[in-house]
Amino acid sequence: MHDLSLYLLELLENSVRAGATVVATRVVADRDADALTIAVEDDGRGLPVAPGQALDPFFTTKQGKRTGLGLSLFRQEAEAAGGRLEVGPSALGGTAVTATMGLTNVDRPPLGDLATTLVTMAATNPGIEFRLDLVDGGRQVTLRGAELRRRDPALLDYQSAVP
Repeated sequence: MHDLSLYLLELLENSVRAGATVVATRVVADRDADALTIAVEDDGRGLPVAPGQALDPFFTTKQGKRTGLGLSLFRQEAEAAGGRLEVGPSALGGTAVTATMGLTNVDRPPLGDLATTLVTMAATNPGIEFRLDLVDGGRQVTLRGAELRRRDPALLDYQSAVP
């Protein structure tokens, strides 16, 4: 089983490979609706195929690979936790991937270290504007670009706020 930070890492890496200059991540814990949503969208080249085909485990855009299991496994994890995964065009012009699942569902994968994943991607890709919105009830953290690159992952400490 993967933790959600590894799926997030894969989505962020896909955005970088697609030539994105802006990558927006939103993580929302809606306790009233018992839902956890992780969304990543970018202004990259977009999908070269229909969204349904991108979810096929035998589709990949990576040279030398025959399978693209990341999105299909993430979809399987979301569905096992009572949710869904959607892929489509982004308002930024590239691709949007949104996974929603039961926040307290026993089959939801653990969060892992979302903060370090985001800060590391921002720090190692300074030419890309990473945007981050974390929402948990009345608590919200919004970071953009260089502000995210300079942030200590411990300051975000989001995983301790979400069960």
